[in-house]
Amino acid sequence: MTNNNRHLLIGFILGLFLFTGIPPVLSQINPITPSIQSAAQSITQGRTYYAAKDYQQAIHFWRQAAQGYETQGDTLHHAQALSYLSLAYQKLHQWTDADAAITASLTLLDTLAESTERSRLYAQALNHQGRLELALGRAESALATWKQATQIYQQLNDDIGVTGSLFNQAQAMEALGFYRRACQISLQALQVDNHCNLSESGELDAAVNTFTQQSQPAFTVVGLRHLGNVLRLVGHWQESNLILHQALDLAEQIDSPSQQSATLLSLGKTQYAIYRQDKDLWERSNITQNRDNAKEWARKALNTYQQAATINTDSTTLPLEAQLHRLRLLIEFQQWLQTLAKTDKTANPAEFTSQIQSQVQTLLNSPLANLEDSKIAIYSQLSFAQTLLKLPQYDPNFSHALDYTQAALNQAQSLDNKRAESEALGTLAHIYEQNQNWSDAQDLTHQALGLAQSLNTEDLAYKWLWQSGRIYWQQQQKEKAIHAYDASINLLDSVRRNLLAINPGVQFSFLDDVRPIYQEFLQILLQPDANLDHLSQATRISEALQLAELEDFLRCSFTNLVPIDQSKNPPDAIIYPILLEDHLEVLVKLPQSDSSPENVYRYTTQVSAKDFSQTLYDLRHQLDDPKNPVDSLILPPAQKLYNWLLKSAQADLPPEGTLVFVLDSTLQNLPIAILHDGQHYLIETYNITVSLGSQLPNLNPLSPNNWQGLLAGIHKKADSYPPKLPPLSSVWEELHQIHNTVPSQLLQNEQFTQTNFRNQLINHPFSVIHLATHGEFSSDATKTIIYAWDKEIPVEKFGQLLQQRQQTRREPIQLLVLSACQTASGDKRAALGLAGVALRTNASSTVASLWRVSDNSTAQLMNDFYQQLSQGIPKAEALANAQRKLLTNPDNPSHKHPYYWAAFILAGNWF
Repeated sequence: MTNNNRHLLIGFILGLFLFTGIPPVLSQINPITPSIQSAAQSITQGRTYYAAKDYQQAIHFWRQAAQGYETQGDTLHHAQALSYLSLAYQKLHQWTDADAAITASLTLLDTLAESTERSRLYAQALNHQGRLELALGRAESALATWKQATQIYQQLNDDIGVTGSLFNQAQAMEALGFYRRACQISLQALQVDNHCNLSESGELDAAVNTFTQQSQPAFTVVGLRHLGNVLRLVGHWQESNLILHQALDLAEQIDSPSQQSATLLSLGKTQYAIYRQDKDLWERSNITQNRDNAKEWARKALNTYQQAATINTDSTTLPLEAQLHRLRLLIEFQQWLQTLAKTDKTANPAEFTSQIQSQVQTLLNSPLANLEDSKIAIYSQLSFAQTLLKLPQYDPNFSHALDYTQAALNQAQSLDNKRAESEALGTLAHIYEQNQNWSDAQDLTHQALGLAQSLNTEDLAYKWLWQSGRIYWQQQQKEKAIHAYDASINLLDSVRRNLLAINPGVQFSFLDDVRPIYQEFLQILLQPDANLDHLSQATRISEALQLAELEDFLRCSFTNLVPIDQSKNPPDAIIYPILLEDHLEVLVKLPQSDSSPENVYRYTTQVSAKDFSQTLYDLRHQLDDPKNPVDSLILPPAQKLYNWLLKSAQADLPPEGTLVFVLDSTLQNLPIAILHDGQHYLIETYNITVSLGSQLPNLNPLSPNNWQGLLAGIHKKADSYPPKLPPLSSVWEELHQIHNTVPSQLLQNEQFTQTNFRNQLINHPFSVIHLATHGEFSSDATKTIIYAWDKEIPVEKFGQLLQQRQQTRREPIQLLVLSACQTASGDKRAALGLAGVALRTNASSTVASLWRVSDNSTAQLMNDFYQQLSQGIPKAEALANAQRKLLTNPDNPSHKHPYYWAAFILAGNWF
């Protein structure tokens, strides 16, 4: 065997050891001298027992080996034996002995001169140390240790060692909540460099195939599992699902029960994440397919967890973890089915009652309470306690929840794991909160918060501040509750931007885990005795909630936005409708002046969210067809919505001017222009802007003297389009009228490819972009699409095109017009997609339609709009004038129907 081949073999064995935990035996590769034969044999015997999972016997022989090597003065192999000992001690959770052994091993290696073999053993020992540190909850130390190991493997040109240690780094980053960095490190291990955007899925597939072909199966299984985990945590759930299935197939091929169980557990977590995603989409959209998909994925996850729990392995914790995840999902899924059962006849929550009872009893009888101190033991007990509190039979479970949480707290303190201690204290506090023991609950919450703040762990601190706010509110300490909620949301802003999970292994959910904090806070701020400070704060929280939802929708953060009330050209009023469960609050903010400080007026209407949403749905449904009579089908809901939203406020509004409506996702499908006071539509009196994101990318006005437009559209059927998309016959007239009005570049039909569009954006200083093409806005970002001639452009890709432009051109996009696009039919929050496109493009203003108006009226409205813009008329006024012209045009009275003019909205700045 050549030296190069021998080094490759050593590197492979060491790399395999990074994941499987099976110690390599270097003495089997290097010649063994007679003087150390017995110690080498002990190493081999220990390795045999370790592979058979008899860790006590492995310890016995490795102790013998360590003593033998020490007697012979063989420092190198003495250090190797101690390193193995540490790993065996770790398997038995004998943490003190494991720490002593690995420390002694590294100390011995530090005394040796540099050599290739010494470096390889040092990297190996560092990997063992990192495993110990991660098991004890010291993820930062583990990350630093594994980075050091990576550097050594790089110096040795050991590609397998580098790959393994990079995957180890990803584990530590995952534990720290740095999911995107963990994803990047995992892809780096596969030699994929695309920053986890995965826009080119073929690149990932090719890298995974190469990794699978070039690596040994046991190494590949764990590498793919780690990659699948981090892809799940950064929101690439389908990719995670596919890769974990590959890992599972391979684990079955090599007949490794422990690898199968661990991979099934990871796969169950990914299926659970997809269930939560589809459940969120159902809650947002009310589309039946999303509901049915969620139910299917929940059942898949339940089955996968069950398989993971029933595979016979030597691990005590793997089946317990699987059972805990399954119990949590059983309870959550049953509670959701109970809600669905009111309208969905197929929902049968009772089918899971016996399974829940059986799973609880299994866990109560399991070794969960007797696990050796470790991070896994702590979080398993906390998870079980938190799950018990969700059961309807609360009283008999209170003592169990208390016992398991106290045990977790004791273990966290024993291991000096401050983060786990904070989580245990916070969970204890929540138990007392549930039992209405407010004093103890608040005291324990403050202890948990103090620890979290000392560790600078914002993802815990915001939870305990929220909990503190709830407890203060229950004790009628309003100002303290407000302070706690406000501090919690400030921390949450940074936490959600990093897509941190609420608990280890639980996928982040905006609707379940974030939105309630804002809604509870708004309920407190908008009590009957609210003062001006409370009302002003409510407007800011309403804006923050919208931005949080948009960032969750787009899966990216925006930090360069400007509050709308900082404009040098303020609107005449900013209106915040806040729809709560049992009533509607409308806040009206009037601009400040030298003689008048900021005023916020408040109007409360007793209408339930359900009744308001149903009325809005009825109106939208009737507006889709111009044949529906206005007087009988459209005006009644339009007047009802006006009465709820503006009737009480009308006396305080200016008689004319520009109104900005700050709408959250529950109201964004509302065509504000159609609100009717019994005599007139709102658009007949006011210019209207909706602020879908509450804040603006920039506040620059559109100057008519030096702006240039990029016009792109499709007015004939493209072969690549699905049959459901008809040709847009009026687009030719629309584009050419605008082209004759403003300086512009025109891309029509075959010219409007994604590549041509991108090149025009990058190479020319366009301030106006007008797209007259098919498109759809949806509450699902993957279904928010704009069609070019050759392909569809999803909102994420559209944002990337505009970001590429920003790298080469400083000119901002002042106006984006999306003509012929529409909100998805039946999707109650489809305009979330419109808001996402508006924010993703970084445009000052966006004009779009809530439904498709396939008529020459659109060409007429757009021509009038641009005619007025070219004369220097502000955007909101220009659009309102164009809508009024259609509404009052005696030459074509059919266009008076709101179908033709009410669909168009202006989002963003109004000037």
